[in-house]
Amino acid sequence: MGSINNRMIAVMRLVMASAILLIFFLDSTWTGQSVASPSFNILIFYTLFSLVLYLFEFYERPLIPAITAHWVDVGWYALLIAVSNDVNSIYLYGFFFSILIASFRWGFKSGLQVVIVSAALFIIIGMLPAPVRSELPLNQFLIRPIFLVALGFMIAYWGGLEIKLKRRLALLREVNTLSNPRFGVDRTIGSVMERLRSFYEADVCLLVMSDLHTAELHLRRADRRDPEKATHAQPASEQTLARLTTLPPSYGVVRRGRWCRWFRMGKDCHAIDLAKGTRVDIQDEKIEELATDLDASSFITVPLRYRNEEVGRIFLTSSRPVFESSDVSFIVQVFDQVLPIIDNIRLVDRLALDAAEYERQKIARDIHDSVIQPYIGLQIGLSAIRQKLHLGIDVTGNVERLLQITGEEVADLRQFVSTLKTNRGRSENLLPAVRRFADKFGKASGIKIHVEAKNEICVNDRLAAEAFQMVAEGLSNIRRHTESQQAVIEMSCQDGQLTVHIKNYGGGDAADTSFVPRSITERAVALGGRASVRQTLDGGTVVAVEIPL
Repeated sequence: MGSINNRMIAVMRLVMASAILLIFFLDSTWTGQSVASPSFNILIFYTLFSLVLYLFEFYERPLIPAITAHWVDVGWYALLIAVSNDVNSIYLYGFFFSILIASFRWGFKSGLQVVIVSAALFIIIGMLPAPVRSELPLNQFLIRPIFLVALGFMIAYWGGLEIKLKRRLALLREVNTLSNPRFGVDRTIGSVMERLRSFYEADVCLLVMSDLHTAELHLRRADRRDPEKATHAQPASEQTLARLTTLPPSYGVVRRGRWCRWFRMGKDCHAIDLAKGTRVDIQDEKIEELATDLDASSFITVPLRYRNEEVGRIFLTSSRPVFESSDVSFIVQVFDQVLPIIDNIRLVDRLALDAAEYERQKIARDIHDSVIQPYIGLQIGLSAIRQKLHLGIDVTGNVERLLQITGEEVADLRQFVSTLKTNRGRSENLLPAVRRFADKFGKASGIKIHVEAKNEICVNDRLAAEAFQMVAEGLSNIRRHTESQQAVIEMSCQDGQLTVHIKNYGGGDAADTSFVPRSITERAVALGGRASVRQTLDGGTVVAVEIPL
């Protein structure tokens, strides 16, 4: 917790003991006193004791627990003052070493305890010889413990403040770690609430927060007995939510408890207008009602703002007065970091859902074009074979042809599955792939297909795969919905646009130009383009696809 480690404390203890021993020796030489006094012997033992502690710390085998080491030093200096029988000796300043260690390592409370105990021991030890010394100057004697308490209190406060600031910085770093998109919004909010509750050792952490996009209020609760509870919104009535949001939207409130009113000789509740940064008065009745609703004698509540809008309010409750006015701005700072991350996590989740939906639609279109269409062709072929069988016509050649087509389609299906597994599109050039498919399709359907291109088609793999599927769907529609025996595929890539025209020439009634193939249209729109159908002069149709590059 503190800023110094055990080895450094051991070094400082040894330096302190050696310095006092040297000062005693020099002072005794100057005044002609004997070094054989009990104080000198105890100083030697204390120095040796400090050396032993340092050696154990050097080899990382502590002899005394760190939480009690400073109390041992207090005992040594109290013994030195008692044995020397001199309250004016230098040993008084040894107490400050223990105060420093306790304050900067364990906080204000520990430092203040050492201050009080040290001052009490000094007074008791100094007053014990009073009956023998009737001339004891009480006014001069009290100067030292008063100085010890005053300076010790400041040291304890500064030490506790340093630890508090370091703990706050550690919490901010931890909050940034907890705010990870892979955990999701609910887990992130719940983890931050539980960590904040644990930081203050509070009983409950409540969060009334509106959705950043729907503005719907939700209530979350992190409880000491159930830390995981905050990961899910709790059911709450509109009346409950209204009572928890009755405070002015810019007010942060700290209520320490009724007993603080007498102890601090002032109000037990403070309200801060965060918009103005000043303390304001607030009705005691409103605070008492809020304390009753929260079932807490001490609480802190802070409004949450995001993009200059109020999005909720957080409450921390405790049975002990653990909150201070400075905690209001700190909690605001915590959520100033958390709320943008939560919004980003929501955005990432939405993008992931949209991407998943897009992939589902794309796979559905691919299955329609790459899987269902060949089976429709096989079904038509099998129907023709059945009719020939009824007429007694030899179907050996037809069966062989269907088997060949089946083998080719199985190979295409395997390539389709491989593409899904590797998440890669067609790596080959689009134009040769279309020509091979047109040749195979023409042989299977009897439709004469021409593929024309004004220039080389150079597009990325994803666009090539989508354009290939649109050509396949267009040719399938010609076979199913027309009696045309000839089709032309025109492709061009120029002026920042990929254009694909799928034409059929007559062969039946005029096509309905109000009909646009859904699969082709969906693919074109998904790529930022468009698809249209127009009629040719000979009664055929042209499906035109234009995709910007």
